[in-house]
Amino acid sequence: ITEENAPRFRAGMKCFFEEAGAIAHLEHPNVVRVLDFFRANDTVYLVMRYEDGRSLAEHIKRRGRPVEELWVRNTFLQLLDGLREVHARKLLHLDIKPANIYLRSDGTPVLIDFGAARQVLSAEGMKLAPTFTPGFAPPEMHAQRELLGPWSDIYSVGATIYACLAAAAPPSAQARLENEVLVPARRAFAGKYAPDLLQIVDWCLELDHLRRPQSVRDLQKALFGSIPDYRPG
Repeated sequence: ITEENAPRFRAGMKCFFEEAGAIAHLEHPNVVRVLDFFRANDTVYLVMRYEDGRSLAEHIKRRGRPVEELWVRNTFLQLLDGLREVHARKLLHLDIKPANIYLRSDGTPVLIDFGAARQVLSAEGMKLAPTFTPGFAPPEMHAQRELLGPWSDIYSVGATIYACLAAAAPPSAQARLENEVLVPARRAFAGKYAPDLLQIVDWCLELDHLRRPQSVRDLQKALFGSIPDYRPG
């Protein structure tokens, strides 16, 4: 580490350690379990429980055909249970995407990799360069990071469900802001999935954070069958 980069490295280590401490208290079957974290060798380590399975990204790629609607509803209802626990701890994930959702061998999903969460855990974290994945990151991750909230993770959940249906990532929020290029789920997958599921995906993918579900509970209710109070723009 060069002398010039040392302060940022120390800030990053501090935030990583804070992140580890925060998620070590999370005990939920759909959230990665942190067993230990410690400092050694001038860096910090995070020890997680081993899980047997593969990522959702790998699952989509290997499958070669659209996923079933019942599978989508069941998988994301479980995942949202875990995310709700994360939000209850006043944490945000901020990097939900198929690569960060792990499917155990029994099919149950696990939310992994809270790396982006460290950016909101301390003042130093906010100074670190933002890390996000185009297509899955909400508009407020690109700019106006003061607007980040539970609705930001909900955008990413919507983008991840969209990716399950399309077998590809949706366009980036930045591209959408410049010129709306996203084909709404209700049009792109009409006739292939229930209208209410497609409506929910479009609801999550609203560019205006105030027009999305404001909590995981709202989204869970919609997935359970309550029609969300949402009118596409």
